[in-house]
Amino acid sequence: MAISAALLDSLASGTDAASYTTASITPTANALQLLSVTNSKGTASDVPTVTGCGLTWVEVGASFAWSAGGFNWRLTVFRALGASPTTGQLTIDFAGATQTGIRYIWQEYTGTDTSGTNGSGAVVQTATAPASPPAASTSLTVTLAAFGDATNNAAFICAGHQANEVSAEEGGYTELGDVATSVPVGALAAAWKLAEDLSPSYSWVTSSNAGARAIEVKAAGGAPPEPAPAVEGLRLRMLIGVGL
Repeated sequence: MAISAALLDSLASGTDAASYTTASITPTANALQLLSVTNSKGTASDVPTVTGCGLTWVEVGASFAWSAGGFNWRLTVFRALGASPTTGQLTIDFAGATQTGIRYIWQEYTGTDTSGTNGSGAVVQTATAPASPPAASTSLTVTLAAFGDATNNAAFICAGHQANEVSAEEGGYTELGDVATSVPVGALAAAWKLAEDLSPSYSWVTSSNAGARAIEVKAAGGAPPEPAPAVEGLRLRMLIGVGL
């Protein structure tokens, strides 16, 4: 089964809070869950934790932080995968530290590798951009290494920038989430594409500071080939060989 993706929930909120919740969702069993989050704060931004739906949520790589517009911003991506997820909300929590707003996009990917723990087998590689503290720009490109399977694996990218506007996914990608807030001003978008892409990118209109993360998502292995009827064939040849 080829990889396919679906948006489960997304939100942009400028409400000050130390914890945010998603809509109530029933994730698909054995499907890779990817939750992209940007949060903002007047002082140093905080790394969130995520709980819910009977799944263990693990940060993909290290979160990416930058400053713009008098706020400190952070982009974090989480993964999860389980055989028996439950219906419910996710809680995105900042351990009592009040944020000035949040944007999140929750997607799930079916047809992925289910080995490892909590989706680890489905995440082949990940990278962020820019490599140095960001300067204002109208696009970001993330560099990935050659895919393990250039045909069946998928590319994922999410990007946050400081403007209240939609973002433009790269040609050939399907965008599954694009949200923005006016106060504090910020946007987050996420998209995916089946097959290898070593330079996933996002663009927008207003030149602003930004951060992006890309992931290679591994497809499930194909079913093993049917074994040849070697035993019966060998037995017949032995019988013929001895003249029976």
